Parts: sequence; C-alpha cells; structure tokens
Amino acid sequence: MKASILHIGVLDKSDQVHSVSFTTGVNVVTGRSSTGKSALIEIFDYCFGSSDYTIPVGVITNNAALYFVVLRLGESALVLAREPKSKRASVTEELDLSVVEDVMRLNRDYFNEVDFEPLADFKKKLRGYFGIAITDVDTDAEAVKHRRQRSSSPSIRSLTSFMLQHQNLVANKHAIFYRFDEKEKRDQVLEHLKIFLGFVDQTYFFKMQELAELKREVRRLEGMVPRREDFKERALSRLEEAFIEYRSITGDDLELTAEKAWTGPKGALKQFRQIKINLLPGSDKHAKIRQEAINARNQILASLRKEQRNLEEVRSSIQHAKDYRNTVASQKVPSEAVLSASACPFCHSLNSPVERKANELSEAIEWLNSEIGRSAYRLDSFEEHEQTISNRITEYKKQIAEYDQRIEAIDKQVLGLENLREQQELALRAKLRIEAILEDLGDKSKDDLQKQLDELKVKVKALNKLLKDQYDVASKLSVAEGKILGYMKELGSSFDFEESYLPINLHFSLETFDLCHVSKDDGQVYLRSMGSGANWLSCHLTLFLALHRYFCELGDKCAIPSIMFFDQPSQVYFPSVVDYKDEFSAAELTKGDENRKRPVDEDLEAVSRMFSTMVKYCSDTKEATGIEPQIIVTDHADNLQLEGNVTFEDLVAGRRWRKKGDGFIKIDPSTRKVEPLSIEL
Repeated sequence: MKASILHIGVLDKSDQVHSVSFTTGVNVVTGRSSTGKSALIEIFDYCFGSSDYTIPVGVITNNAALYFVVLRLGESALVLAREPKSKRASVTEELDLSVVEDVMRLNRDYFNEVDFEPLADFKKKLRGYFGIAITDVDTDAEAVKHRRQRSSSPSIRSLTSFMLQHQNLVANKHAIFYRFDEKEKRDQVLEHLKIFLGFVDQTYFFKMQELAELKREVRRLEGMVPRREDFKERALSRLEEAFIEYRSITGDDLELTAEKAWTGPKGALKQFRQIKINLLPGSDKHAKIRQEAINARNQILASLRKEQRNLEEVRSSIQHAKDYRNTVASQKVPSEAVLSASACPFCHSLNSPVERKANELSEAIEWLNSEIGRSAYRLDSFEEHEQTISNRITEYKKQIAEYDQRIEAIDKQVLGLENLREQQELALRAKLRIEAILEDLGDKSKDDLQKQLDELKVKVKALNKLLKDQYDVASKLSVAEGKILGYMKELGSSFDFEESYLPINLHFSLETFDLCHVSKDDGQVYLRSMGSGANWLSCHLTLFLALHRYFCELGDKCAIPSIMFFDQPSQVYFPSVVDYKDEFSAAELTKGDENRKRPVDEDLEAVSRMFSTMVKYCSDTKEATGIEPQIIVTDHADNLQLEGNVTFEDLVAGRRWRKKGDGFIKIDPSTRKVEPLSIEL
C-alpha cells in the first residue's frame, strides 16, 4: 500500500507542538544518546493501537499531554492520537492535505474537536482505512459451534510486524518480526498474511465455509451408502446363495446369473417373475451342489490348518527372539580387543601370531555386535509376519462358515421334503427370496441416496475448482516466495555478510516465516546458527527490504504500508552504551572495545554501504513499481560518505540532535525549559 508518515508529534502540557516530519525514501534521525530518537518508533507504535505504553521514561513522558502521528494514505491523511497511558484513541481522516501540511495546526484546539473512542473500536475503524474489510475468517462455520469461539479477525496491529524493527530486534538472531514472541500473535500474522497481500476476500471465506459444509454432508451420506465394492460383494453373495437354493430344490438351471441380476436388478426382477417353477423330481442337483460345497470347504480347511501351523512356528520364533534379546541385554559385550604386542627377549622381534589372533577376536566382536543390533529388526519382521498370517486365518474361517451355512441350508431342504413339505412350496419360497433380494437392489430410495451423494461430489469438485481459479492461494504464496527469494539475492550482495557465507543465499518461507542461508556444504543454516551481529543485521535488512519490494509490487491490493522503521542498526558496529559527543566519532565510540575484530574504518564503510543500499533500493523500487518506500532510521551514525549523488545530509535534512538541549522535545540549556520544536523539510 502506498503510505508514508508525514509527522510524529507530541503536544506538551503547555499546548506546544513538538514534531518530526518525514518524506518518502530514506529518512535519518541522528544524534547523541537520550535525545528521543528511539521514542519515535514507540510513539508511532502507541498511536497505531499498541496496548502497551512503552515510550521511554524521561523528558518526553514528563511533558507529553498527547501523542499524534499523521499518515498519508493516497490523497488523504489520517491523524492518529492518544493521551499517555490511555485505553482510548482517535483517528481522523483529512481529505484536504493542506490541513496537516503545517504541523503547528495540530494543536490543542484541533484535538479538542476529535472523538476519542475505546481502543478496540479505534483499531476496527483504523483497519477499514487500510482496506481490511474482512471480519469472518472462519473456514468451517460448524466447527465454530463446537469450540464456541470464532477465529480472530485480521488486526491492524499485525501490520506492525512488517514495519517496525526496534533496537533490540534489528540485529536479533533469535527473532525477526516484532510481536512474534507471543505465539498467538505470530499465528495470527501467518494466518492473515493472505488477506494482507490481497490474495483473498470475504467471499473466499464464505466459499470455504460452504465447502466444509458440503464435505461434511458427503461424509454423512457415505456412511449411509456403503462403499460400492463392499455393497456389490455382499449383494452378489446373497444372490448366489439364493440361486443355489433354488437350483438345489428344483433341479433346474437358470439362465439368469447373479452377475446379470446385479447389473440390472429391476429388469432381472421382471424377467424372473415371468419364470414358471419347473420341478425335476429325479434331479440330483442338490446332492452335487452339496458335494461341491463340501469339497470347497475341505480345501479351505486344509489351507487353514497349514496357516495355523505356520502361525505357531512364527510365534515360537518371536518368543526365541525375545529370549535372545533379553539374554544379550543382560550380558556385558566387549566393544574392542586391546592388543599388547609380545617380543622375543633375545632378538626383540614381535610375536605376529598374537596380532593375528587379536584381529580375529576383533572381527568376532564386530560380528556379535552386528547380530545383537539386528535382533530388534528380526523381532519386528516376525511380528509383521504373524499379523499377515492371522489375517489369512480369519478370512479362511469366514469362508468355511459360509460353506457350512450353504450345506446346512441344503440339508434343511431335504429335511423339509422328508417332513412331507411339498417340493413346490420350498421352490416357491426360494423364488420369493430371489425376488425380495432383487427388489431390495432396485429400491428407489437407495438410488436417490446415491444420486444425492453423486450430486454433492459434483458440487464439491466445482467449488474446489472455483476456489482454485479465482484464488489459488497456495500458488500465489509460492510465486510470492519465489519473488522475495529473487529480491533477497539482489539485495544480499550489498550488505555486510562474513566471507564464509558468501555468496549469500537467503531463503524465506511464507508458511513458517523461517529465514535461513542455504549452502552446498552446510545445507540450511538458520539465523540463530549464524555467527556475528553483522550477519544478523544484514539478514534482517535484506529480508525486510525484499518483503517491501514485493509489497510495493502488489500496489493497493496489499494492505501493508510501505513504511519501515530501523532503530539504531549501527549498534552492531559501534555498540557504545552512551554517546554524548557534539560530533559523531566512530573511533570514540569504539575506544576500549577489546572484542573488536577488524579496523574501525571497515565498520564505518559497512555502515555507509548500508545507507547507500537503502537509498538505491528506494529509488529502484519507485522506478519499478511507482511506489517509493519510506525508511526511517534512528541512529548515532552521522556524516557518512555515501555512494551516488545523495549525501548523508540529504537524508538527515535537519534531524540532527547533537548540541546540548537538542532532542525530540528541545530544552533551553540556560533556562532548562521546554522549547517548541518542529523539524520540517
């Protein structure tokens, strides 16, 4: 998003305005210690809705009656304001930019006219100005009912993770993003990134909820409609048994088979109803069918007995393996053979047979340890084999039970005839059973259920296609990751990485937000494993500039403002605790630093190159995207020699606090009273 900070200001208790103004591109605020440089990032964060009041205690907090930030968004401006330690805030849109050009007009009279509202309402209102209109981000409405809590909607506070690099973060090896020390806030940023990048809208989440509901209904119907293959197997089995019963009683072979009946149950039913029962009293069909069943049963029984013997053998092997493992576990096994060479006391020659025996012993020890190590593997393989055999035994028993039922049914038919039950009656009963099964297969309600399931699956497929065609979030994130990788390669060569990491090859994951250097020798080297503060700082700078290069490329589709704060990045090179000199001196700041590994001039050159890279980056990004990012750097460094036509003085533009009394809130050295301060460009 094309955005920039125009002013960061304080209205003191005497209604005087103190402010610092900025432009797009690189802005530097430099000065001695305790002048309020680091307060700028904290004031911005506070006015941007932070729940914490972290503005450094001192002159600013002692005199502040109200803090304000003026943001430019497109052709309008937002004035954000908060009183100290307040849970209320104000956001005012100014369509006329001339109203906020003169920061002195933002006085007590101006803020008396604005409405301060609860912080929660303020943040909801503010996110609307950044185009974050999505409020329902749940992808499964039904799941919300069970957990009784909706997913957090995208917060305006998440944007600060991409903008602010505080003093304790800008060169941190354990953390890269602001607010990521809280897991909940980190997860929210990761989850909502696709929203901030403009990849999805509210319709996407509604469609995802619809998809979740359709999938849930599909699962419900699938539980009601058995899997087709299982259903077919059971249906064919029932038909086959019914046909066998009919042939056994009548002695008549039917042209209609179980397979034909399955493919068209309604037609088969109509055909079967037209068949007249034809009894063959002298037929021995029932005896043949019974004998076939007995023969098949005996074959399966033989296979069952064989597998049962195999199972006993496997179980015996398992027990032996367990006993062997327990035995060797209790034994102390040598790990090596120690050779003490013997020599002849007369000629002092070594005794080679001893050495040969020691070698043989070493080989034996190695073999034994190898065998012990394989015992667990052998046990696992035995147990897997045991399960396979057990499954086959279960299946054989099931088949034997089915043949027993078939034989029993034939025996009952013979018994029925012996009890003077007419063959006609038994045949009719068998015929009616076949008709009942065919009616069941042709049941209209089951067809409708399957049809409904098929229709739902078509809808699921269509909705998945729509989501892929219109959004395709995974593909967009992959493309974004690739572009960010390319930008990091371009930028990384300009920053100060140790020689062992060159050429720098940084990779960043948009799924996990992990950053690492990938090398052929060491593989993935994560930030926490890289040595040197210069490497950590360079990683932070490279990543953030690459991210914002991509954000600018997205233009107004992206909700993340093209603003970056870097608080005291040169501390890596000049880690002085205090700096009260009237002029910046790298030599003075590093005096007494016994841990310094290279000359001060090299560090000064690295800092100068850092600022030169930022300047070039802003210019290149504007040329490529039409948006010039805004980089605000608060630092001790001053009077650096930069590359190109831009001077360091151009970046400071009067924001230098070196003399006594200078600072964000200026103090008159003679009276120790507060003076109005407005730095304008």
